[in-house]
Formats: sequence, structure tokens, C-alpha cells
Amino acid sequence: MTSHDTSDRRRRLIRLSASSVVVLLALGLLASPRAEAADAPPAVGGWATYQWTSSVSQEVPVLVQEQTAGGQTTWSVAKESTPPPPIFVTYAIVRGDATTYVLQIVTHKTLDGPPLSTTQVTIDRATGKATKSVIQRPKGPIATPESGLRPFRRAAVKGADEAVAVPAGRFPAVRAPYQSGTVWVSDQVPALGLVKATFPNGQLELVKSGTTGAKDLLRS
Repeated sequence: MTSHDTSDRRRRLIRLSASSVVVLLALGLLASPRAEAADAPPAVGGWATYQWTSSVSQEVPVLVQEQTAGGQTTWSVAKESTPPPPIFVTYAIVRGDATTYVLQIVTHKTLDGPPLSTTQVTIDRATGKATKSVIQRPKGPIATPESGLRPFRRAAVKGADEAVAVPAGRFPAVRAPYQSGTVWVSDQVPALGLVKATFPNGQLELVKSGTTGAKDLLRS
């Protein structure tokens, strides 16, 4: 190969579609399943949707096209390190009684797309511990891990008052350390009470929420 061939060589990378999507795998590392104290039980029907943006890169296949000055084309497959696309997760309180409530966790590839997977965790109101966990998923997508996140209440976290802006708007909140990261908690947010959370492996931000209308996806 001459230096002229090398300088005239054109190189093109085409990213191939990944065979699977990372669905909140990192969220499973956010917190241990220990309970957070609360001054009031979460209300049934409330929901909140978040965008999870991972900071952990993954290797994906890319197709490499090379052309020489003589017009010959060669192809090869290489790997490229890139962050996975954002994923959306909706937390909702779909059932409850005097002693327990059911926290539903639904992941979506797009904001209003169909569920990738649905997890329902039955939580003891007194201890905040999970007594049962059920996962339903279509064939193919990765199941949602139980993240260990529990509903936060502003009065139950110790930190500084700090307004925070997220895609859902600007909220008065308490900024506090949590596990290996930081959370912003506001009682204005239904279900989880979480406005934003940052961790070494990514960031969770509130996109939209509602006080009613959560659908129980595992009960016919």
C-alpha cells in the first residue's frame, strides 16, 4: 500500500442496531432495597415518568467501509463505545390497603411507547420492605430490575432547600445525599416524590406526572 493510497482512503462508520436495549440495568445498582421513612403513605393512582440517562458506555457493533483511490471497497465489523440511548420509566401506586401498597415500575423505549417490561413490588407500609415482586415482559426485551427506590417524602430527608429544573418544570425541593448519589425530593411529585437523582452511573429526571389515572397493568 502506497502513501498515496492511504491518504486517498475514505473511511466510513455505520452504527449497527444493537440486538437488545439496556433497560434500566444501571438503575438496579442505584440503591439497596432498604426503606425510606415517610410521613404519609403514597396515594393510590399517582404516577411519575422519568428519563434515565446512563453515563456508562456500552460497546456496539459498527460496519466499517473503506475505499481506496482505485475504487475498491472493503467492509469490516468493529466495535464502538457509546452511551446507551435514554430510557423512560414510570413509577405508579396502583393498589393499596391498610398494611401494604403496590409500586408499579414500567419501562419504555420512548416517552409514550409500549411497555418494555412491567414490575410490581408489594411493599409493607410499616417497614418499606418488599414482600413480593412480579415481573411481566414481552418476549425479547430485558426485564426491569427492582431498583430499590421507594417513595420519598420531603420531611423524611435531611438536606438543603434547592429549586431544581427538569423537563417537567421547575420544582422547590430538598437536595440530599442518597446512597452514592444525590436526590432532589418534593412533595409536589406524585408516587415517588422524586424530582431528580444523580448517580455515578447516570441521571434520573422527572418528565411528567399525575395524581390520578395510574393503570394497573398486571390486573385484568
